[in-house]
Amino acid sequence: MSYVFPKSTMPVSLKAAIVCVLISVVGFVMSQLFNDYRLSRLDEVPVISRMLQFKDQKDGAVLVIDVKNNEVLEVIEGEAGFVRGVLRAINRERRMRGISQEEPMQLAAYQDGRLILEDPKTKVLIELESFGKTNAESFSTLLMKKTTVKGS
Repeated sequence: MSYVFPKSTMPVSLKAAIVCVLISVVGFVMSQLFNDYRLSRLDEVPVISRMLQFKDQKDGAVLVIDVKNNEVLEVIEGEAGFVRGVLRAINRERRMRGISQEEPMQLAAYQDGRLILEDPKTKVLIELESFGKTNAESFSTLLMKKTTVKGS
């Protein structure tokens, strides 16, 4: 005696949708169980850090000021697309929360190569090295500057 299984009446597209939903649920559960390793290292002490203030000027330039000694480290003129883009993103978040754009930000380099710009007021962290070496260098030079810009 043999048993015949009834044919499935469920369309293939519905089966595919169910499989996709199951994969998504499993992925979400796994991500919650195994948090990103970088999040567990946020309490690490940076190798070097600096509190910086970015001030827009009437001529379109941006002054980069070391908050510790109130010295101008650099005057960003022209395009400087990546730096301006990062600052725009942080300032948009500040505007939405009613925070002054004049508040300083922390730029920090870590032992493992991470370069992070953090806005202490909004808690926004931007991992600059994830945008490529050239873009990250536009910020890392601000950590290494020792002299002030003349005539500002």
